[in-house]
Amino acid sequence: MKKLLITTVCLALFLNGCNSVGPNYVRPQIDSPAKWSEAKEQTEVKGAIEQTAWWKSFGDTVLDNLIEQAVKTNLDIQQAQARIVQARADIVTAGASAVPSVDTSASITRSKISENTTAISVGTPTTTLYKAGFDAQWEIDVFGGIRRSQEAAYARYDAGVEDLRATTLTLLGDVAKNYIDLRSNQEQLAITLRNVESQKQTVDVTRERYRLGLTSYLDVAQAEAQKASTESDAPKLQASIKQSIHRLGILLGKSPDTLKAELSEAKSLPKYDGVIAAGLPCELLSRRPDLRKAERQLAAASADIGIATADLYPKFDLTGGLGLQSVSSSRFSQASSRYWSVVPGVSLPLFNSGKTKANIESKRAVYDETLAKYRSVFNSALEDVENALSSYYAEQERHLILAESIRSNEEALELANERYKRGLTSFIDVLVTEENLYSAQSSLSQSDANLLTHLISLYKAIGGGWDAVDVQTVRETASLERNVGSSR
Repeated sequence: MKKLLITTVCLALFLNGCNSVGPNYVRPQIDSPAKWSEAKEQTEVKGAIEQTAWWKSFGDTVLDNLIEQAVKTNLDIQQAQARIVQARADIVTAGASAVPSVDTSASITRSKISENTTAISVGTPTTTLYKAGFDAQWEIDVFGGIRRSQEAAYARYDAGVEDLRATTLTLLGDVAKNYIDLRSNQEQLAITLRNVESQKQTVDVTRERYRLGLTSYLDVAQAEAQKASTESDAPKLQASIKQSIHRLGILLGKSPDTLKAELSEAKSLPKYDGVIAAGLPCELLSRRPDLRKAERQLAAASADIGIATADLYPKFDLTGGLGLQSVSSSRFSQASSRYWSVVPGVSLPLFNSGKTKANIESKRAVYDETLAKYRSVFNSALEDVENALSSYYAEQERHLILAESIRSNEEALELANERYKRGLTSFIDVLVTEENLYSAQSSLSQSDANLLTHLISLYKAIGGGWDAVDVQTVRETASLERNVGSSR
């Protein structure tokens, strides 16, 4: 018995170590440009991008606190963490098939044999059988189907981790962008209210000149219409402020009005003064979580081909049993009551109407689709960076022009008011210059916000920021896994 058992186990271990069928995965090479076409001299493009919390360069503690809270409480991140726990469980499930499964059982069977089942009279047709022991089953992974299942499970787990990082990266950008929108709208509202006050003074001037008979009531009506038009922008901006606060509350995994008291007080836009670091295009493959996720999905698709291919080959299994059985309880524990069994088995598919080969072709097509997706995601990543760079530099130029426009419009309004008071020009000149100045001030404020928004888009495009909080999110995921395990 011992020789047979040892020989069988050794043979099984040898067969289990054979090479796996199907392709061995190799990460595909993707050609990338040597540099960014939209980069300028003031852009750092050489060397690896530092893994830093880019939002801290804005020097806004409120934004820092919002991002810190969001990483801890955002519900999208919690969903991504739960998916990682699921993927971890799938690894355990796949690995369980690679080792023998052992069950233990015990039974007492009382039975009566029919007297009509044999021509010979049975002396004691009623018997009791006592049985207890272990049963083991093991599928010997000769052609590597199980090993490919484990490979696929690990790759999908890795993809889940990258999905968590991609979710984190998106969250960082969303929180920062909505915070910029909030401060921008608050600043726009302040500009609007300042212009309303200025235009109220213009209304007072026209009323006084009308009272003195120096002008017609038309000037009064036009001044009031201008003030009302400017004033009408306030409710829209107030609504946008509330919407930004609501959105930030949701991003933090809370109710929309949770941050109302904290964020309602107007504050200036964050400031940024530094060199843009865009890195090199080839660095995207190692930095952007969506690209890393797509690559891991490709590895899983490759392993799936091997799983399907293994179905073309025989399956070997080993079943064994060991225990005690006796018809007498008093002799149940005696050595003579021991039993054992070793049953090697093999099964070979003969005919299934081409189902297995069709499944292999399907998995190969899935691999090709996933490879095309991987390349497509990379191209989109390149586009994201180029667009962010071009938008940022275009906004820089626009910002300079708007700043000059404000200076010119302020001089024009001062001159128009002076000439109107002296009766040297019509009131229409005052209205036009007031409107131009208000428009330029509003545009410059929006340009300040746009510069920050384009920077945020650039940092998202190059995959920056998730690594600064990755330790925290991974630690919380590990804690979640422990909690789920302990609850079982």
